[in-house]
Amino acid sequence: MPNWFYEINVYLALGYIFLSCNVISIIGHIIARRYFSSLDNRDVVTKVVWQTILFFSTMFITFWIATNWHDIGDLHTITNKEANLISSLYHDAAQTNISSRAILTRSIKNYLNNVIDVEYPALKSGKTVKNNDPIYRELVLSIYSYMPSDDIEDQLRYNRMLENIQTLSETRAARIGFTEGNMHGPLLYFLIVITVLGCFWTGCINTKRLLFSIFIIMSQNLILSSASWLILEMDKPFQGALNVSDTPFIHIQHEIDQYQNRLKLTDRV
Repeated sequence: MPNWFYEINVYLALGYIFLSCNVISIIGHIIARRYFSSLDNRDVVTKVVWQTILFFSTMFITFWIATNWHDIGDLHTITNKEANLISSLYHDAAQTNISSRAILTRSIKNYLNNVIDVEYPALKSGKTVKNNDPIYRELVLSIYSYMPSDDIEDQLRYNRMLENIQTLSETRAARIGFTEGNMHGPLLYFLIVITVLGCFWTGCINTKRLLFSIFIIMSQNLILSSASWLILEMDKPFQGALNVSDTPFIHIQHEIDQYQNRLKLTDRV
């Protein structure tokens, strides 16, 4: 879906889809009354709607809602893990020898600030973030360039930092991989087609009373449009109302700032 869909108000986006479904149903209803009335006794179309189109649409929609919900849960886990890895790297770097400490801590904090101030605003606007960002490369190079002392604690600390930066690379790549979502290309067209077909055949329902027919049509369209909106909304986890925010990174940023302030107070004493 285009980025503007995720930038507008939630109720407005849902309203657009619901309105589109009703327009399609109106077209279906007009065609049914004009061409199908001589072929149908108000029973055949109803069976087609309930047993074929809507059943298949419901199965597809249910599957994708479950899939996208699972992806959002995975992204929450990945985001928290990446933030915790940054915190662990910083606290280890803050205990390295004085000659390298400033370079390491600065590169880690620069990366964290870049994630919050640059990457997440880009992700929220639907832009692609490069996995080999210069600030990220600077962080990796600063850690690999560090030469630990002969002290066993320093060597163990450095080994832990190497493991953490490797895991950070994996979690970062996984996080960025969620940007495009799953519902694009043929899958997006497939969702649109079955939604249009579902709305069209829903509009073909023709009971003995027009108001009752309208009530059924709009009720079914509300289900279809709400489910379609939910699929599209969850498919881009960095955008829209159900987005995965940068809260874990902000929390770590505050934690590091407080840690630095405590160190400054200790140095003064």
